[in-house]
Amino acid sequence: MKVNFFIDENQSEYVDFHVKKLTPAMQLVVDELQKQDLVLWGYQEKIVTPLKLDDIIRIRTESAEVYAQDMGGVYKVKQRIYQLVELLPDDFIQISSGEIVNFNFIDHLKLSGKGNIVLILNNGDETYVSRRYVSKIKRRLGI
Repeated sequence: MKVNFFIDENQSEYVDFHVKKLTPAMQLVVDELQKQDLVLWGYQEKIVTPLKLDDIIRIRTESAEVYAQDMGGVYKVKQRIYQLVELLPDDFIQISSGEIVNFNFIDHLKLSGKGNIVLILNNGDETYVSRRYVSKIKRRLGI
């Protein structure tokens, strides 16, 4: 397959595909490209802020509300966890039914002899991987 890039800072970005057939692999590329345009809006009292996906450390449910955390603070978001799992790029990993973490903000892991995993994030926070997601996390991290 021939691939061309035309870099022009004055041109708006778009992608055209010229293919004979849309394959599942190509659909994955399209899905990932479309996720790059996702804007997540964070609410703090009466202030609404666009959140950069690269800056989000984790997203979690607390008291039936969903919150996104970055280095600047914690923001309430309108989407549910299950919706965000579908929308977010592959850098985000679901570690429980109520939490998603950004892979790029994982500092290290603590593994217990019983198979439990504690994630230590770059900001020092600790969070636990639920048993249901342990094998998925191990596969994703190559452990």
